Amino acid sequence: MTLPEISTRIEILRSRLDSIRPLNPEQERRIMDKFRLDWNYHSNHLEGNTLTYGETKALLLFNITAQGKPLKDHLEIKGHNEAILWIEEVARQKRPLTENFIRELHQLLLKEPYQVDAITQNGQPTKRWVQVGQYKTAPNHVKTQTGEIFRFATPEEIPALMHDLIEWYRNELTQNNTGNWLLAAIFHYKFIRIHPFDDGNGRLARILMNFILMQQGFAPAVIKTGEKGAYFRALEQADTGNLEAFIIYIGEQLAYSLDLMIRGAMGQEIEEEDDLDKQIALLKANLEANKNEEVRLKKSWEVVQSTYDQSIEPLLKAVELKIITFDELFAERKSVYIFNEEEIPVNTNFAEYFRWLIYRKREDL
Repeated sequence: MTLPEISTRIEILRSRLDSIRPLNPEQERRIMDKFRLDWNYHSNHLEGNTLTYGETKALLLFNITAQGKPLKDHLEIKGHNEAILWIEEVARQKRPLTENFIRELHQLLLKEPYQVDAITQNGQPTKRWVQVGQYKTAPNHVKTQTGEIFRFATPEEIPALMHDLIEWYRNELTQNNTGNWLLAAIFHYKFIRIHPFDDGNGRLARILMNFILMQQGFAPAVIKTGEKGAYFRALEQADTGNLEAFIIYIGEQLAYSLDLMIRGAMGQEIEEEDDLDKQIALLKANLEANKNEEVRLKKSWEVVQSTYDQSIEPLLKAVELKIITFDELFAERKSVYIFNEEEIPVNTNFAEYFRWLIYRKREDL
């Protein structure tokens, strides 16, 4: 796809989204919850975080930690989620983008100092401390796939480069105040090229990009872990002077997010094909986390209703949506649920059914 083509597509999607705004608060919450979960998982996983999608969801929704996974991985997810929640708030306030704001975000993202593996100027492995909320005081390099050392800006260059970056952004924003998404994509690359912090630069670049997009009324562009190769190739192309390839790549992700937001606003399904697998992974994570804990919970209407609302109903709806895709292959379809050896039609009001069941068997609850 060419840059004019993706720009046209984004313009059409943005116009369609604006035409149905303001969104229903419940629909907007549902959409942003999905963006936030996907964003937390994928952005951290791109940088080597080992938590699965289900483990990430269990941690953020239920504060359930994954057994056998590093504490640092859990802290990364929590810090990243807090950073997202904060920029959602300040994006609505139209807070200007400043160096101080960026340092605050970095501190919120990484929480506290820690050690990481590093490479010396001679290419030898070493260890170094990561300071949070402060620009780097030592060079940070990466080794490319060819074995070459790619060098970012030096610590001495950072203050001037970051000042210039913010001034460039402000000037571009003033000249293109109609919501130019290209500004966010270019800022992402310029920030990555500077690499101003000891660690967390990739995650922070994506957060800042989405802050710019959200402040201008766009959806956040989520770079998925399955796109890691394409994402890094686009960055490498930009390093060789082909910045347009990177902008197109970001534009394609933004178009997908805008389309998803429109579908959610229209009340359509926004779960992706593999989200059912993720729900199953979450269930497994919950069972694993609680398998050694003794459950002391007395059955009651409230407990049954809560269990149904939080797990049974979402799972049944997801299964039913999967089944519907096979309708055209059969002359007739009948879906029923079997509960306590009783056949229950799919369209049953389960809340009323459970009330009746509890009334009938209240002596057992």
